Amino acid sequence: MSLSQFFQTDKFNLQQVVTPCIGSKKNFLIFRIIAFITLFYGFVISIYNYYYNFNGIKLRVYLPYFTNQSYIAINIYFILTIYLQIKDFKNTLPKRFNNENLNVLVHIFYWSLYNHFNIEAHFLQHLFQSIFLLTDWYLINVPSSLSHCIPPGVSGIMYFIFAQIYHYLYGDWIYDFLDTKHENWILTYIMVVGFWIVFSVIFSYVHMKKFKARNKEPKEETSKTTKNHKKTK
Repeated sequence: MSLSQFFQTDKFNLQQVVTPCIGSKKNFLIFRIIAFITLFYGFVISIYNYYYNFNGIKLRVYLPYFTNQSYIAINIYFILTIYLQIKDFKNTLPKRFNNENLNVLVHIFYWSLYNHFNIEAHFLQHLFQSIFLLTDWYLINVPSSLSHCIPPGVSGIMYFIFAQIYHYLYGDWIYDFLDTKHENWILTYIMVVGFWIVFSVIFSYVHMKKFKARNKEPKEETSKTTKNHKKTK
């Protein structure tokens, strides 16, 4: 079994990313532009607040925080989708990626973005990105399978490894709950990873059901048309 079959990217094409299930492509592009402008504004403000208003924080580093990493990735996602929609309007959007491995990597990257669960309270970073991403996720019709729970699960584990390396190099913990001096730190790690995996499985399952439900209707109509055609004969 190839990677494309395992992740079902063999059923993926770029039109599924730029075509909404509700409304027109033009309105979808407008929504994504508004989403990007709002999220990019929040990105700039979050950097400003962190470096100029949070002077009491000893760990004055922006990028190591997982929330900020995912926020940058989400901004990149909207830039890419806007670019793809502009290419579609110019009739220069290819149906699929020519490179199968690139197709798989983009699919993994796509699902990693949608399964980042953020728990901090920054308004623009967390409320707006959740609203925009969930709306975008609802409108597109990308094929899915339970295997899509693997990339976000792996990304969570990799972040734990990154946090350990960061602590080894700089002596600081990015998040307090990662500190191995806590009494039940092993249990905390297991619970966080467990939640991450369960959340990813549930999200992938819901998206899989959503995709199947939307693509069942055309098949049913086709079968009815075929039956009626036979009766006519």
